[in-house]
Amino acid sequence: MSSVLRSFRLKIYANKNKLAKLDALITWWQQEVNKKINLYWQLPKVSGSHPPKETKRGGRLVQDASQKAWQIVKSAKKQTNPQLPIFEGSEIDLNEKSIVFQDWITKSFDLWVKATHFEKYHRLALPCKKTGELNKAVGKGGQLRKSAKIIKVRGEYYLQVYVELPEKKPSLTNSKLGIDVGLTNAVATSDGQFYGKELRDLRIRTKHRKYLKKTSPFKQGLNHVTNQLIKDYPSTDFIVENLLFKGKRKRSKTFRRRNNNWAYKHLANRLVQHGELEGFQVIKVEPAYTSQTCPECKYVDKENRNGDRFICKKCGYSNHADIVGAINILERVSQAHSVPESCIQKGKI
Repeated sequence: MSSVLRSFRLKIYANKNKLAKLDALITWWQQEVNKKINLYWQLPKVSGSHPPKETKRGGRLVQDASQKAWQIVKSAKKQTNPQLPIFEGSEIDLNEKSIVFQDWITKSFDLWVKATHFEKYHRLALPCKKTGELNKAVGKGGQLRKSAKIIKVRGEYYLQVYVELPEKKPSLTNSKLGIDVGLTNAVATSDGQFYGKELRDLRIRTKHRKYLKKTSPFKQGLNHVTNQLIKDYPSTDFIVENLLFKGKRKRSKTFRRRNNNWAYKHLANRLVQHGELEGFQVIKVEPAYTSQTCPECKYVDKENRNGDRFICKKCGYSNHADIVGAINILERVSQAHSVPESCIQKGKI
């Protein structure tokens, strides 16, 4: 049975003494990895999964740093014009021999890890808290990998763990739902529902802020929308646009500045991740003219849409523009993802 690998980041609650040891470990790790990068860069041939044994002699940390450097050099050598890489990451890769997971349940913590560090015969005990997402993944049959990463982000330390989950095959009997991802409404569905109306103002208010966990409140809101969609539409395949939002073409400076943090692919990506575990598909279709095409008569004209209102200039059909977009997205599946022929006739392609 095929599996899906998911990563989860848990905060490490270390006291001052342990923070000092982690800082020293991070500094040493960067130096050791770069030292080994310089060594491996001189080799005439860099191939295979592991570096030569004679170059990684030492303790477990030396072996892990050697493996990291080997991977970096292998990747750099594959480039057309390879240049000596420099490792500047604030993270430590620890394999199953360098870290031990222990489910000690104390008053404040429910996961402890013992990581190898500089003190011989002693490991550094680090307390963590499991997240709801991690518990959910393990509850679905996920297996916690014995390797992990210690990551430093803006002065805080985190443990990145990995869970292997059994992949569920999509059902052939699933119903289908079209989804339009927009700027005003986060999601509009082909059956006339809206999700995440409040997220537009949240996105604009927080667009200039930076967040420790690199997950903005807007993306967190989209995660909640994703969960709600899956709950409201069980046994359903979701049809989304294959959106691209790059470059300056046809986008005013004001529009780009106001919406440069629009996470247009985030919801679709989250649905894909859940679909591998829940057994539904996420089908991406051509997005062109979905908001300008009449679902009734298939007439295409940019004048059909005026803001959030859609009124067909030919047959008079009216609806919310985002709902119209979702309906047309759903229909693209049966149209083999084709662009309406009327677009070509009107010279719009």
